[in-house]
Amino acid sequence: MPAAAVALLKFPLVGVHMGGLVCAPGRFRSLPVAPGRSRHSSSRGVQLVKTTTAAGCGRLCFSCAGGRGEEVAFLTRSPNDANCYSARAPSRSRSSVLLCGEGDFSFARALASVGNPNMLERLTATSLEPVEDIEAQWGGLENLEALRKLTPFVEVFHGIDATALDVCFSKRRQWDVIVFMFPHIAGKGKISLNRRLLEGFFRASEKVLSPGGTVEVTLVAGQGGTAGDGSLQRDSGNSWQVATQACEAGLVLVDFAVFDSASWAKTGYQSRGNWRGLTQEKSFQVKNSVVHLFRREGELGGATCPEPLRHQRDVSVWVNPGTFSELTLQRVVQETSGSGVEVDIFLVEEWRDPTDGKISRTYRVTYSSTLLALSRIRANVLQLTLRDAIEGGSVIGALLR
Repeated sequence: MPAAAVALLKFPLVGVHMGGLVCAPGRFRSLPVAPGRSRHSSSRGVQLVKTTTAAGCGRLCFSCAGGRGEEVAFLTRSPNDANCYSARAPSRSRSSVLLCGEGDFSFARALASVGNPNMLERLTATSLEPVEDIEAQWGGLENLEALRKLTPFVEVFHGIDATALDVCFSKRRQWDVIVFMFPHIAGKGKISLNRRLLEGFFRASEKVLSPGGTVEVTLVAGQGGTAGDGSLQRDSGNSWQVATQACEAGLVLVDFAVFDSASWAKTGYQSRGNWRGLTQEKSFQVKNSVVHLFRREGELGGATCPEPLRHQRDVSVWVNPGTFSELTLQRVVQETSGSGVEVDIFLVEEWRDPTDGKISRTYRVTYSSTLLALSRIRANVLQLTLRDAIEGGSVIGALLR
């Protein structure tokens, strides 16, 4: 798909709170407790389980062992999903869908042809390029003509920047599902630019996403940097870090699945892109691609993140062996982190000053969450809050180095 221009928007920090606690010798761990759940009922681990969609067709998806409390439904994983997709908006029986970055509009046409009209209220298909380019350069004339015949169920817009959706559309426009198929900047660009594209898209999507809605992003295997890439998963530094970019916008990864490219091809969809350059086109390798599903923090509906981000921060203190207690440090870390955050703490180093015998210890704190959009900035805020608490005397016998 053609890429949208990159625009970086800001996301306000949201306060977090911490729950349940277990500890082991030399290592402390705090487990998240969801509202209304006890510490002992918290689900742990990820496994493949069989689920059933609204229309009764079985499929495999990732769910937490012990149950998430709700199936996470895909719209774009396969034509079968689109046909039996159930509405995500609790106040309505049907859902609205926004497609971003269309090329020849073959996916929009395919989705419109297999989507259940009893469950899909409105399909909005958009492209960054003007209609003249879509028809002349992308060969999308036939697809556009077919979509125009489906008005008012389908509406088509051109010149829509996927990183500025709230600017391109009225503030009153919202969608239950927002989709970006194979986003990519024009040409063979740097990984950092594609990360910025994703971050800009997620920030814009969050502003026009209906309460309880979902965002779906399909990437070539290896680009996303999650376990969904399977054997093609790259090191995080060599990927687009899709979950990280979503977190910056307050969105949480709740599921991923292999894109059924063969079934979509039978509906007429073909991936398009100018991967090699602005004039020389090369389509994406869609086989084994991965659909990533996101929800807004606080609206997970019982789902949890199958692969939470982890942020490590070190804190060094001078300790008085006679008064310092690691249990006290553990309690302060818990209080300054808040609920929904899992914290792992362990001693990295202990050093004694040979001149005066003072003891210094460095502890490593790892923050993660299966419930919150825990971004790098929010982890920094948690660490600064911990340091302020130690400096303020909350941990007796410990002084910041």
